[in-house]
Amino acid sequence: MDISVVMPVLNEEKYIRDCLHSILDNTVLPKEIIVCDGGSVDRTVEIVKEFPNIIILDNVHKTAASGRNIGIEHASGEIIAFTDGDCYVDNTWIEQIQQCFSSKDIDGLRGKITPAESGNRYEIFWNNVALNVVMTFDNVPRRIMSKSVKECLVTANCAYKREALLKLNGFDIWFGNNAEDTDLSWRALGSQLFLYYQPSVKVYAHGATTLRSIRQKSFRNGVSSSKLQKRHGKRINFDVNLYKMLIRNFIGLFMRTPDAGLNLFGLTWHLLGKYYGSIKVWVINL
Repeated sequence: MDISVVMPVLNEEKYIRDCLHSILDNTVLPKEIIVCDGGSVDRTVEIVKEFPNIIILDNVHKTAASGRNIGIEHASGEIIAFTDGDCYVDNTWIEQIQQCFSSKDIDGLRGKITPAESGNRYEIFWNNVALNVVMTFDNVPRRIMSKSVKECLVTANCAYKREALLKLNGFDIWFGNNAEDTDLSWRALGSQLFLYYQPSVKVYAHGATTLRSIRQKSFRNGVSSSKLQKRHGKRINFDVNLYKMLIRNFIGLFMRTPDAGLNLFGLTWHLLGKYYGSIKVWVINL
C-alpha cells in the first residue's frame, strides 16, 4: 500500500527539519511527502526546499483544515498519513501504518502520541495535560467505537484510506485549526467506518512553550468545544468536572500543589473560550 504523508505548516522553522529527517529516515519511505504552507514568514519553506522531491503547496486559507484538504486533493497514495511540523515520527512509522492497513480491514488509524523531550516547564505541563488528561494513549491496540475526545484520531499522528477521506469530504474548514480532526473521526464513526488504535504507530510531539501559547491554545480549545457541540451534541451542555477541577486547583494554590497555578490559568482560558464559542455558534456550553 502506497502512503502519502500530508503536513500543513505555518512558521515551523524550529522543528521542520527534524520532522522531515525523521520521516525520511524511516525503515520504509512514503510514496510522497506533501507540505502545505499557510504563508510562513520565517524560514520554513526555505528549509523544506533543502529536501529533494518534497512537494510544497500553497495553503491560501492558512488553516490546518484547509491545508490538509489541499494535501488530500493532490495526494496519490492509497493511504494518507498526517503529522505536524512540530512533531517527529518513529523510524518505523510508515512501516507500522502499512502493516495495520494491510493486515486489518480498517478505514482509519490512530497512532500513539508521546511528548518530545523538553526542558521547558510550560511544554512539559502542556503535553501532560493534552496527552495524558484530555486524551489517552495507552499500549492496548483496539477498535475505536465511541465518539470521545480521548480516543479521536489526532492529526499529529493518524492515517486514513484516501477513499474514506473522499467519502467524508475531507476536513471541515469551519473548524479551522482546532478540533477539525475530532470532527472528522466522529463523522467517520457516524458513517460506520472502521477506526483502529495501534500504539506501535508512534509520533513525538512538541507543545506550548510559553504562557501566551498556553492561553491561546486553551482558549481555542474552548471555542472548538462549542463548535463540536454545535455539530455533534445537544444545544445545552454543562461540564461539571471542569468546575470541580477549577475549585480543586484553586485550593491547590494555597496548598502549594505543583502546577495548580498553571492548571487554573489554562482552565480559566478554556472556559472563556467555551463561553465565547457559545455566543459565536449559538449553543450553551458551560
